Amino acid sequence: MPVVKPQRHVELAEIGGLIKRKREVDKLTLREAEAELDHSISASSLSRIEHGAVPEARNVPRLARWLQIPLEQVAWPAETKDAAKVVDTPAAVEVHLRADRKLDPKAAQVLADMFRKLYESAAEGSLTSSKERKRRR
Repeated sequence: MPVVKPQRHVELAEIGGLIKRKREVDKLTLREAEAELDHSISASSLSRIEHGAVPEARNVPRLARWLQIPLEQVAWPAETKDAAKVVDTPAAVEVHLRADRKLDPKAAQVLADMFRKLYESAAEGSLTSSKERKRRR
């Protein structure tokens, strides 16, 4: 049974939500979804797409087949410079940490949280290097 049978065009930005919904309905992990896609799209790529990244054009037909969406119903946006997505660096790092098979999921989350705090401090200008701290003494 298809997860979605759209009667309208599906925007590329909606693909992530559809992937997540299919995984929830089918009770699949990201790695199991990767396997169902014959490892043509990595678990980390699927996670990035679920979190708002637009899938690469070469992956759209595979995803459409997996989601059981006719390819002609996928709406392709006009390619413009204004369409570039703003990257959430801490979220991107978190995706990579969660996809790392060497890390326990709890450890990956702790590292992601630490990175986000450091990143935000650096972005605010409140993070100082050890050289700067020594100079101030």
